[in-house]
Amino acid sequence: MQNFSLFTLVQEFGKELFAVLQPKEQSLYNTGINSLADAKNEIYYLLSFVLQKDKVFLLSHAEYVLSKTERELFMRSFERRKKGEPLAYITGQKEFYGSNFFVDSSTLIPRPDTEILVDEASAYFTVQKHNQSFYVMDLGTGTACILLSVLKECRQCFGYGIDINKKAIELAKRNADRLGLAKRSQFFTADFTNEAFIAQLEEILQGKQLDCIVSNPPYIPEYEYFALDDSVKQFEPKSALVSGQAQNGENGLAHAEKILQAGEELLKSGALLLIEHGYNQGKAMQALCSHYHYTSVKTLMDLGGNERALYAIKK
Repeated sequence: MQNFSLFTLVQEFGKELFAVLQPKEQSLYNTGINSLADAKNEIYYLLSFVLQKDKVFLLSHAEYVLSKTERELFMRSFERRKKGEPLAYITGQKEFYGSNFFVDSSTLIPRPDTEILVDEASAYFTVQKHNQSFYVMDLGTGTACILLSVLKECRQCFGYGIDINKKAIELAKRNADRLGLAKRSQFFTADFTNEAFIAQLEEILQGKQLDCIVSNPPYIPEYEYFALDDSVKQFEPKSALVSGQAQNGENGLAHAEKILQAGEELLKSGALLLIEHGYNQGKAMQALCSHYHYTSVKTLMDLGGNERALYAIKK
């Protein structure tokens, strides 16, 4: 690597990155780079990580030349990205709903389409704002980006995050500390698909009933997993992506069904349930919901106009 200026780095390494990572074909969760401009933006992102400076600084210091230490860190990061590793895992963070969250390979990377859950939960809270003790739970919390974003928007909320992965719970607690929300959140390691889960939660909640459950559970059928982008399969945890056959529904909805069952036990009458699902699972989710005690059932659409989440009210 020569002593390139920032401007030259962006131009030359952007071309190289695009040549390697431009998608050869469309796939689910496609994480390829669709244009040279996108590739150059990724180089800016890596440089911001290396230099701990924002893009405005980089643009206004285009002739800056990296030090030896900075060059070495940039090249290590660049080589990881060339192999398809997501930027979020390289830099250890990802922006979601206006906040930066710590991210590691124990969790899924937060995605913009999931922000719809925060929008809907926050809107519901606003309608219920006379309620002075509003409790929300995130099942399969991962980074806790959904839960903590709701708490940030709704200042009278208290939240519980549940995840089967101890490392994810540790990460969620770090994110709560980072956002100043540790006093309004608690996190627990538990398997919400286990038969003993409801009894375990009753001990945690100590008689409280929930006003809202949010979740981005696994929902990809096993047979669709192989169609995912390679960078997803190689780096993001399969256990957070793939789900099995629901007892009363289709393949891929086993975890969603467990959440519907938990909601019957844990939600107040009139409380809100939000479950993210796949782009083609809206009708199947509504059909599954009909086996349980919910009303006002509808499918929410994401930023791209695709089916993205179940909205339901506990009867």
